[in-house]
Amino acid sequence: MAVFEFLRKAVHELVGVPEEEIRPESTKEELKLDSFDVEELVIDVEKEYDIYLTDTDFDTLGELARLVMAA
Repeated sequence: MAVFEFLRKAVHELVGVPEEEIRPESTKEELKLDSFDVEELVIDVEKEYDIYLTDTDFDTLGELARLVMAA
């Protein structure tokens, strides 16, 4: 599964935003992700891809996908 598709599904499960409304340029604010949701999303990503993200500062979902791919 592509990283963005995993993120799309994870965000949908976390906050209920319809998957078709989640785009790479979607911001945390647009997706209504609070700091706890962001932390849970990062943990989910780390478990799924068996990585550790030292930098979890991102504004858009596309930025998070790039951080995951670079890890």
